[in-house]
Amino acid sequence: MKIDIILMASGASKRYGKENKLLHMLNDKPVFTYALENAVDMRNKLKDVIDNIFVVSRFDEIEKICAGYDNVKYIYNSHSREGISASIHEGIKASGRENALMFMVCDQPWLTIDTLIGFTAGFLASGKTLGAVRSSENEICNPCIFAPLWRKELELIQGDKGGKSIINKNIEDVYFYGCENGAELMDIDQKNFVISIVGAGGKTSLMYCLAKMYSENNMNVLMTTTTHIYKPERYKYAADEEQLHKIWGRGGIAVMGKPCRDNKLSRPDNIEKYIAMADVAVVEADGSRGMPCKVPYDHEPVILDESNMVIGVIGIDSLGKKLKDVCYGSERAAALLGVDEDHILTTSDIAEILSSPKGTMKNIGDKKYYAVINKCDTPGLRAKGREIKEILGKRGIKSFICSLKDSVYLIENTGGVVYG
Repeated sequence: MKIDIILMASGASKRYGKENKLLHMLNDKPVFTYALENAVDMRNKLKDVIDNIFVVSRFDEIEKICAGYDNVKYIYNSHSREGISASIHEGIKASGRENALMFMVCDQPWLTIDTLIGFTAGFLASGKTLGAVRSSENEICNPCIFAPLWRKELELIQGDKGGKSIINKNIEDVYFYGCENGAELMDIDQKNFVISIVGAGGKTSLMYCLAKMYSENNMNVLMTTTTHIYKPERYKYAADEEQLHKIWGRGGIAVMGKPCRDNKLSRPDNIEKYIAMADVAVVEADGSRGMPCKVPYDHEPVILDESNMVIGVIGIDSLGKKLKDVCYGSERAAALLGVDEDHILTTSDIAEILSSPKGTMKNIGDKKYYAVINKCDTPGLRAKGREIKEILGKRGIKSFICSLKDSVYLIENTGGVVYG
């Protein structure tokens, strides 16, 4: 079976502001170019499989970029205002009738060629007629493949809908390729992404972990705080905007904060300005005085309005110990749980802290929230972590069981929230 690749590059980028996100410069080249070069690389490596590459767009700048590549066919989308379906229809019309269709969006600059080749090879070997990449959270993502028999159904799609509606209705016919590194599947819908980390028992380790992941995916990463953090030794400190850009220019991870006592950094002046310059800003937004558990006071946590995601952390080493010995804000934790401060923490208690608007979900508003259960270093602790995870899942909260150390590694797949 031959496959035609259809790159869909007609989107209005409404959430990205006035700038066309596909033309936004990322590491000295337009975001769109990453998808195009992946498609060309696939054809070079899978010559017997990949037939045509079509780019469906309405932008002159995209057409000019395509002109620099051999055998890439540009298709002008005159009906782009009709939504995603218009791009699908234009791609179908251009493609050979006997070929399968791989639809790729063009705002996933961190998607790797290894993932694309693995997905394509797996689909062909599966005997299935539909294919999709799936995150570890079982979310159906792009790209997707449709065998020729699905063309008629694709042609019936209307408005701003894509082929996932067909996939969802025909799950038994779908080959799913699991992508373990969720950062690959991130789109670039926003100019910068801000993650605030709250709670206790691994906030700083998680901040380092996330910064490493995003930096390895060619993003300009800023680590900072709205409270206090120790000045990291392993990353470069930026005292001003000039130093910030120098660090990023060398591919480094930048740290910003106002120097204070005990080699610590506090919230920098103009923090909003600096996080707006980053592709990803990771912000430690809570303090816990080194304890593995926390329930916040009235003035805590300090979550920036610009935050897109909040991650609540707790150390499972607080399990089986007295509240007063392991929990910062133990009197508040006792009130939350309806116990006294001599109470021994259980898995249900930890789940309650991680899911309560008086616990690590305090002040999150409508921001995306994840819970991280850290220090699950042994099989026994991992089993307890899964108990907590199960309780949180019943409450609609996604959580991850981790062991975050200096040599960061995964305990359970995190879909990009934690990486090692």
